[in-house]
Amino acid sequence: YTTTPPPTPPQLKFASTYFRASAPTFLFSAAHFRSFPPSPHPEVAFLGRSNVGKSSLLNALFGRTNAKPARVSSRPGRTKTMNGFGISGGAEMGAAPRVMSAEGAAVRKEEVWKRFPAGGVVVVDMPGYGSGSREDWGTEALKVLERRRQLRRTFVLVDAEHGLKGSDLQLLTHLARQGIAFTILLSKVDKVLWTQGGKKEPGRMALDARLTKLQGIMDNMRQQVDAEVGGGNGRRYVGDILCCSAEKMLGRQQHDKLGVDEIRWAVLSACGME
Repeated sequence: YTTTPPPTPPQLKFASTYFRASAPTFLFSAAHFRSFPPSPHPEVAFLGRSNVGKSSLLNALFGRTNAKPARVSSRPGRTKTMNGFGISGGAEMGAAPRVMSAEGAAVRKEEVWKRFPAGGVVVVDMPGYGSGSREDWGTEALKVLERRRQLRRTFVLVDAEHGLKGSDLQLLTHLARQGIAFTILLSKVDKVLWTQGGKKEPGRMALDARLTKLQGIMDNMRQQVDAEVGGGNGRRYVGDILCCSAEKMLGRQQHDKLGVDEIRWAVLSACGME
């Protein structure tokens, strides 16, 4: 954390409870910016390169790893639309309004986002970019990031093991220059922290050394983005970088995957619900 205070244990517990209180609700799917609904709820967007582990992280975020929410693809590069999932913190959905058909029969009109309760947040799963993803998705995705008034923050996943790719740097530079609030999520950090190719949890001494390595990765990432955006003007454009793993827990005190509660708190904070 470089721009905001680290969350306290009670805050992390609140975030975990909020996200786990009820299953995520699929609210909408849109292939184009113009198809997004005029929802009144605050939104955050998650995006990253294909194969970065976005779908796995979202399932961990939703606390539904054994019963994955609909439309979050498990296959890299398969997310072709922008999909909105509502997190209500346990508040109940409103009843679907009944309307009359031309024949006079009562039918249900399904506009789920209209029934989503106040006080909830919407997580938008964006199509992946880079290898394995179609380039024309990027145009509509950028429209959402630049124009969507409900959008509070964009979370960009970057692979901890492989670092910034050209497409990552291009996107982050664009976000910074456009003044779009973003947070880098360093995914798959277990590949850096765990020994034997990410299979064995390290001991204390090995962990300290690997944490130092991870810190170096983050410092280098900040320097790369800051230099690209500012052209060497010395300004800082990258704020907090949050580390996470959708696969591993670190230590017996953790009840969820590494860094997931911190991301949950960051989502709630971005939406003004801290």
